[in-house]
Amino acid sequence: MKHYHVCLGLFCMLFILVCEQGYSQRSYLSIGAVPTYKTDGYGIQLNSNHYHNDTDFVQVSLVATFSKERPNAGVEFPYNDYWFNLGYFTTVLTSPNRGISFYFGGGPSVGYKHINNGETEFPFDAVEAESSFVYGAYASFEMDFFVSDAFSVIVPINGYYHFNSDLNDTTLLLGAGLRYYFK
Repeated sequence: MKHYHVCLGLFCMLFILVCEQGYSQRSYLSIGAVPTYKTDGYGIQLNSNHYHNDTDFVQVSLVATFSKERPNAGVEFPYNDYWFNLGYFTTVLTSPNRGISFYFGGGPSVGYKHINNGETEFPFDAVEAESSFVYGAYASFEMDFFVSDAFSVIVPINGYYHFNSDLNDTTLLLGAGLRYYFK
């Protein structure tokens, strides 16, 4: 009879521990959507985070930006950027009650820069640039404001440097959006 009570007690403690972990914490996966602003344009960033511990996560993001370049007052042409980013982030600061967190991270960035709708002729020979694949790196500072257990408002500041870009090798994106944590 003692053996039965010990096993039942251990089973109940294990069950409570598993339920507590499942209901008290966010999962290891989240997704986010962030409308962004950049000089002479706008964009959207979609990201997915995998949290492997309480302070660090790996982020995969897709970014699309749409802009108009103005090399001088009489010339204007469109260009679009499409990037795939893979980054590692760590917590810089978090509040004791877990209502706000600040993260810093970065990693490699690859993508495609589509210039002047694919045409290589520019008015007044303003610039010489062609659409091409680009590669480089990015760094990001993110502020995460928790609204509930499932949602948070994120405010990322992203800086990009693409080594082989013919047009604007550095880019700064500012945005604010929502992040959803899977249960």
